[in-house]
Amino acid sequence: MKKQEETRIYVVVAGTIQVPVIANSCKPPLKTVVQPVGRQIAQACHAVSKLRYEKSQHFGDVGVPFEPMTTIILQARDSAEMGHVHYLLFKKKLQPVIFSDNNPEYGPGDWPTSVAVFAQPKKVKGILDYLPLWGSK
Repeated sequence: MKKQEETRIYVVVAGTIQVPVIANSCKPPLKTVVQPVGRQIAQACHAVSKLRYEKSQHFGDVGVPFEPMTTIILQARDSAEMGHVHYLLFKKKLQPVIFSDNNPEYGPGDWPTSVAVFAQPKKVKGILDYLPLWGSK
């Protein structure tokens, strides 16, 4: 009998966030906000919390003991790459969650900063396997 791969939590964090610039013909339509390392880790934590919370709400797991799970944090270059990965995970019906944050550096509104998903390694092959581990660069 073939052993089934363990389900893991995969988190993709954007190294930079692209946000619109207030209308000015001299500037490009987007500005790039570099995410400090501490903020990136916080965004990963928020995404994992949201993923676990939504699972508990969906399946009625309230009161079920905490279950540790292997968590892999990956680095996306920017919010566009992170958004593309989210789209591919969604298209594959893996039910990813996206965490959006607000910060004065971004300007008004909430902006996507991280994505998390429960998945087996084989399910994310070709989607996440090219991304480097967070902090490895």
